[in-house]
Amino acid sequence: MTPADPELLAALSDLSEVEAEIERLTAEQAAIRARISAIVATRYGNRAVVPGYGTLHIRAPGVARTWDAKALAELVQSLRETGQGDIADEIERCRKEIARAGGLAIAREKPERP
Repeated sequence: MTPADPELLAALSDLSEVEAEIERLTAEQAAIRARISAIVATRYGNRAVVPGYGTLHIRAPGVARTWDAKALAELVQSLRETGQGDIADEIERCRKEIARAGGLAIAREKPERP
């Protein structure tokens, strides 16, 4: 168990206050963006150019396609086991890795329910 370090507790309190403010601002931002979207969609045909601000455009919804990494790994393994290593190697060469920086992870305690 970590001791009750006053500096750590003060920093966590500060973080909680900032996170609460960000949550409030994020909700306010979403409401404002929804209002702007409605204005642009209904009054300007989904596109408006605002001098000094920029171009506002309502984008159509889209679908992102991804590959199931676990299923691909199983396929590569299966191909190797059945003597199709060349195909497995080709699939492996298509894999990309993205480096992510490490950092602090905080798992908040859930409040007890009455």
